[in-house]
Amino acid sequence: MATDNYLYDDAEEEAELEFLRESLEQMDNLADKTTQLLKVFDIRLKNLGRIIAPIYKSTQKLTRLYDNIEITMSSLDDTLLFFNVAKDEADTIRMGPDENELLPYLDSINRLKDASDALKQLDLDSASQSRQEIYELLRIGLGNLSQLFSQWLKQHSGGIDPVAYHSVADVPTFPTDTEKLLSMLATYLNLVNDEVSYDLKLTKTYAGIRTRHLQKSLAQFGDMSNGYIRSNSFDGPLPGQNRYSEAASRSNPSEVRFCTIRNEHWYEPGTSPFAQYTVNIVKLFQAERDLVRRIMPTVISEETFLTTADRPFETYIGTGEKMVSFFLNSPLYEVLQALDVYGYLLENDSVFDALLSLRQRHHNGMAKLLSRLQLHLSKSFTALINLIRSPFKDDTMPKQTGGVHELVYNTLTFLAYVIIYKDLLTNIFLPLGDGHWNQGSLQDAPNVSQHASDPSDGLSIFQHYLRDVIEALSHMIEQGGKQMKRPALQFVFLINNHSYLARALRDAMYAGDEHSQSLGLGDLVGRSALGRTESQIDRSRKGYVATWKAVMSSFPAASLSPAEKLNMFNQGLDEMVRSQKTYEIFDSDVRAMLISDATEAVVPDYETFLRQNPDRSPEFTRAMKYTPRDIQRKIGAMLDD
Repeated sequence: MATDNYLYDDAEEEAELEFLRESLEQMDNLADKTTQLLKVFDIRLKNLGRIIAPIYKSTQKLTRLYDNIEITMSSLDDTLLFFNVAKDEADTIRMGPDENELLPYLDSINRLKDASDALKQLDLDSASQSRQEIYELLRIGLGNLSQLFSQWLKQHSGGIDPVAYHSVADVPTFPTDTEKLLSMLATYLNLVNDEVSYDLKLTKTYAGIRTRHLQKSLAQFGDMSNGYIRSNSFDGPLPGQNRYSEAASRSNPSEVRFCTIRNEHWYEPGTSPFAQYTVNIVKLFQAERDLVRRIMPTVISEETFLTTADRPFETYIGTGEKMVSFFLNSPLYEVLQALDVYGYLLENDSVFDALLSLRQRHHNGMAKLLSRLQLHLSKSFTALINLIRSPFKDDTMPKQTGGVHELVYNTLTFLAYVIIYKDLLTNIFLPLGDGHWNQGSLQDAPNVSQHASDPSDGLSIFQHYLRDVIEALSHMIEQGGKQMKRPALQFVFLINNHSYLARALRDAMYAGDEHSQSLGLGDLVGRSALGRTESQIDRSRKGYVATWKAVMSSFPAASLSPAEKLNMFNQGLDEMVRSQKTYEIFDSDVRAMLISDATEAVVPDYETFLRQNPDRSPEFTRAMKYTPRDIQRKIGAMLDD
């Protein structure tokens, strides 16, 4: 039974295996057929791809064409709208901008600009006509904005007094909000102006308004400068001078003034109208440059400022040229103002150059002023010492009063002020060389001193010059004494003038150490000059005493009686006192010194004479007009005002 089961199982497995074999063969056949089918299908797909490719390309072209048509239609719609922009914006543009709401107006101009740009691409008569209408509206719109720009500028451009403001930062310009609006408007106008090729002239608009502002602010200084020139200029003869006199006289009236008219109004540093003009024009120019940079676009800010400053600076230079011409024909004391102006110009030359660097003619104008002033100054100091060395002509003779001569007073006061500009003068003197003021003078003249201690040092040269001036002045005093018609008057003149010179040196001596800026005239010329002057005073005092001794010349006469001697003495004393009452001696110390010298010269000898003549005859008693105390009182009162 078991064997039959095993046989049965084998037969069943064989049958299954056979079935599987047949199934696999069928699957192989099916796979082959499927493969063949797929190959056929692949071939057909490839063929289909070749057939469809041209159709796909045509479809892409059609899609692009469609898109282009849509874009064109949309663009055409926009372009058609641009034809209506002029009509849509006309009322807004013509009405002008609202100061409180500027953006809508700017939007209208932007739309006009965009429309103009779009229509520019169309070669159509209708487009050209519309563009003309748009351009006209743009012109009106930009003109209205320009007017608004001008209006805002004018609100704070009426001129100011720059003296009231200490620094550039203090100078008022515009409120912050207005300044921001001006900046925004200027930037917009400059940008749109370039894009639409419209000649707006923004720089000219700004410059026209702010130039008038600067000119109005600076007018006071030009008026003061011109007023000073008018009030201090002179023509024709001086008071008391005959215009038609044929006598030898000075041809230069400014020299006559310096020799004969005591100047009571000396220049104080920094008070020149033109010096103030210089300080304040620099201040306003710096403030204006800063304002321009804040308001105007960078590309035009520099040109705008230069255009704005152009006319005010030309006016300033023109006034400066008038001042220099005035200095050239003025008395020497005006050299002080010329020095001060020269210093201010030098100090601000580099500032002007930085501000106006693009204007060559401005630089040339400043350089010309400096050059003319420097030449005038260098000649003026030579002219002064030459004037002192030859001071006396018919119209410059010293007065017969024995007072301090105007030339002495003016010269010493002038030197005291000149020393203030010591540093400036050392720079002027150095390139001219040591002793340049003596060129043409006789080298053996008594008023020509030794060379400078250091000819390569400007200060040393300046000190040499001052010493020569003092020597020349001392010599001039000696010459002036010889012009006096009375012996006593000659010595009074010498004492008066040498004492004035000595006091000027003494009072300005040891004002500081050698390197101090406060060195006085006495410090600069040295103690030896004072010593020589004091020696001259002593010699003159001896001569003055001798004139008083002459009053008693009758006392030793053996041929005269004592009464006759007294009568002659009385006459001489009265005449001496009467003549000296006309002398001008304003210094109380000099007055006291002269009175003391006269008293000491007369009273002791008079007392001796009285002691030597004890007998009192009636004639002698009648002749004895004065007691010694009377003489002392009479001499003591002779120089009272």
